[in-house]
Amino acid sequence: MLEFFRNLGKSLAAKVLLILIALSFMLWGVSDYFLSGSDQSSIVAKVNGQKIGGAIFQKRLEDARARYTQVFGAAAAEKITQEQGFSEQILNSMINDVLLSKEGRHLGLQVPDAALVKKIESIPEFAENGHFSKSRYEKLLVANGLTPAQFEGMLRESMLLAQLQAIPQVAPLGNTGEAQQLWAWSQEYRDVESVEIPFAAFAQQAAPNAADIDAYYHAHLQAFQEPAQVQVQYVLFGPQAFFNQVGAKTPVTAAQESGHASAPGVSVAAVQSGDKVREEKARQLFNAQMENFKDRLFSSPKNLAAVAQAYGLSVEESPVLVAGQVAATGPFHDPKALALAFGKAVLEGKNSEAITLPDGNLLAVHLVHFQPARVRPLAAVSPDITQILTTQNSEALAKAAAQQVWKAAQGGKALASLTRNGLFRYQNNANLTRHNVQGLPQGLLPTIFNAPAPRGGVPSLGMAKAGQEYVVFAVTRVGVPPAASLNPQVSAQIAQSLEEQRVQLLLAGYLQDLRSHGEVKVFPEQVAKFSH
Repeated sequence: MLEFFRNLGKSLAAKVLLILIALSFMLWGVSDYFLSGSDQSSIVAKVNGQKIGGAIFQKRLEDARARYTQVFGAAAAEKITQEQGFSEQILNSMINDVLLSKEGRHLGLQVPDAALVKKIESIPEFAENGHFSKSRYEKLLVANGLTPAQFEGMLRESMLLAQLQAIPQVAPLGNTGEAQQLWAWSQEYRDVESVEIPFAAFAQQAAPNAADIDAYYHAHLQAFQEPAQVQVQYVLFGPQAFFNQVGAKTPVTAAQESGHASAPGVSVAAVQSGDKVREEKARQLFNAQMENFKDRLFSSPKNLAAVAQAYGLSVEESPVLVAGQVAATGPFHDPKALALAFGKAVLEGKNSEAITLPDGNLLAVHLVHFQPARVRPLAAVSPDITQILTTQNSEALAKAAAQQVWKAAQGGKALASLTRNGLFRYQNNANLTRHNVQGLPQGLLPTIFNAPAPRGGVPSLGMAKAGQEYVVFAVTRVGVPPAASLNPQVSAQIAQSLEEQRVQLLLAGYLQDLRSHGEVKVFPEQVAKFSH
């Protein structure tokens, strides 16, 4: 049975997993995910009572970003890894690993030592002159910070997971008949006549009157609501306020600030060490003054001048801030800072409390100008409403006209005669395929190719919306190339693709079933914390 599973464990997913191990040694064993402590702030998920640590989750993210950068380049990798859901995908893969690992133990699956040795000896990176080299193996592990025991433990675990991934593959494989059916479907061609009824053809008669505009306005007041806006002054208070007040400059710090880190007798390490000492002293002074800073905000609540003067801070002015919309950059990119600017005390003209930003600095604000939320007047939004209603009315009129054309065609009239003297566009497309739209709207193709074939010389009629128009069409002929024209090599590739897709779907269902029967809890706030 185990040999059967091992033979099946040659799925695409398993191959990729093992290749990653052999090439980069970046795969972490499932056991490394777990924490034994109880600190809730250091875990991102629990799987059947097992805790997945934030640090290892963060490391997996960094590894993924590094691989994307190596393959796609820094710019593309940055875009991919910043997309919403990227972190969740990495975490889900870790959760799946834990679930599969538990299932493997439940099923009693094992990776014998002989199989492990055979796998190691088959990895090309460990070979010299075509044969496994123990010395090369050990050197590469040392270079990557691994002992043989650590690497072999990770490899054994990954091979166990590969066995579990193989279980859903016990299913019918893609065959020649299926490949021919799929190929015939993709190569099908159709002759199609069509009449296009654009919304724009009805724009003049679709224009709303004043009563329509007024009625729409009062029925949709919420849509014309302008959010509250505020502009504030603010100060940022952090260790940098004390950096130049931590005593006389040593030769080390003086050399650094003058840009001569390599001056005689002053090493780079010494400069860096001096910097760290000053930074630590500045942080200590900052921590000691935090409460005094907050007290000054309340003792002089009418402005920020007193607290700024006491600590040598600059009073800055924010851009206009919109309720619910964080700024693109700066301190008000933080939602907590935006909420502070709209706080009750600030709107009453007092200094705000001090909040801690993600970088550790304190932020305090004072009101400059506030505009409460309001509804834009009818005169200001009338052009927008006119456009909305014109579009809606045009679409309704176009749909009604398309239905008239469709009914007339069902009654036996030729589509070419139903263009209202050329107002609507008529087309007659021969040999239309899924890969060649021939000037028809792209969104129309699924409807055309899902329509039934004509019978007894009677066209198959249909109607569909495509972008800013309705289209009435008639399928007059359907054909497919003969099966003999299918290249055997192409047939084999299609069968393999069908097999891989079926395996992926089955594996996804298998994992979903494991997850539904397990206890999985994710902590979104911690995921967000460690993702950054």
